[in-house]
Amino acid sequence: MDKKKDKSLIPDDDFEYELKRYEDEEKAYERYQKELDEYNERIEQERKDYEKQLGNEKIELVKLKSGVIDESEIIKEEAPEVIKLSKIEWIKNFWWHNKIVIILVVFAIAVVSYITYDSLSRVKPDIKIMMTVNNGLVNRMEEVADYFEKFCPDINGDGEVNVQILSAPLTDNTDDYVQIQQYQEVYLANMQTGEIIFILTDDKTDTDIYNDNESDNLLSDVSADFTDNEFVTNKGLYLKGDYIEDMFKYHTDYPQDIYLGLREPIKTLKDSKEDMQKNYDIAYKIFKAVAEDIKENTDTAKK
Repeated sequence: MDKKKDKSLIPDDDFEYELKRYEDEEKAYERYQKELDEYNERIEQERKDYEKQLGNEKIELVKLKSGVIDESEIIKEEAPEVIKLSKIEWIKNFWWHNKIVIILVVFAIAVVSYITYDSLSRVKPDIKIMMTVNNGLVNRMEEVADYFEKFCPDINGDGEVNVQILSAPLTDNTDDYVQIQQYQEVYLANMQTGEIIFILTDDKTDTDIYNDNESDNLLSDVSADFTDNEFVTNKGLYLKGDYIEDMFKYHTDYPQDIYLGLREPIKTLKDSKEDMQKNYDIAYKIFKAVAEDIKENTDTAKK
């Protein structure tokens, strides 16, 4: 309806206001419609330009791959923007991207360093003695080692003489089967090497060590080399008497059946018979010196 024709129905002031408002809304709508059309035309044109650019780039890419052209003005590699970081920012960025690797590397270095230090600083024994007795002598292992060190040369050349006593009692006089198994594992593991020559045992445990059948015997019979020494038998060197009690600082109820045996050289899982023979020859010299020391000091005491 033409508002001008209905002027008589609306007051003059309201009519002029409503008319102006209507005209403003018409103009605003026309501007909006125009801008919308321009926007749609621009978007459509950009789409067409982009499709055209893609088509041209595809053509140029085919030419580049086929060797028709060496370089293209259309396809250009844009160098990535180089971001300059401060030292602190670089460190933070490097840590953020590599922290797991860094932690693993540091841990590995620490482990290797510890193993290396431990290997270099650990005192390597010149000889090892396997002790299978299950009596009070296990409480005198330090004194036993000190005594044998007097007769042991510096075999490994580290400037020190060190004798290590390995305790693995071979006994079934206990209900602790776990402990028995642990001792047996220690004993058997060391018997697989040619490094252990000396066996320190007694009559209670020598059933596992000594056998009257020479072919089955673990120990070497050296009694023929010591016919003038009452302490040496076919089992080995008996460590008994007042002198040895003084050396071991073990005077009360010291067992008189402890003896030092020498393993017969054989081929083991770890070492050849020849290697074990070399160890045996060194151990035999120590054995001989100990036997002479016990005999000499015992004879002196008797006089």
